[in-house]
Amino acid sequence: MREAEISDTGIAVMCDIARAAGFDLDPDKQAVVDALIAQGLVAATGKAEPDPKFEVTAKGQRALDARGVGVNEA
Repeated sequence: MREAEISDTGIAVMCDIARAAGFDLDPDKQAVVDALIAQGLVAATGKAEPDPKFEVTAKGQRALDARGVGVNEA
């Protein structure tokens, strides 16, 4: 079974999450985060309110690695 393709927006959101840079979770980004969670690429951590936090899963990190995306660059 083939993995679902991750959009460029999904990759960008995963990078934001991995860098812990924080981002405005507007409705469009919330939809992207929800899709990433459904694919097992991102997981919610801690309390959901008032400031939800997320982390990239091991599967998500492998997807970033496969795309050649480095998130630990200074």
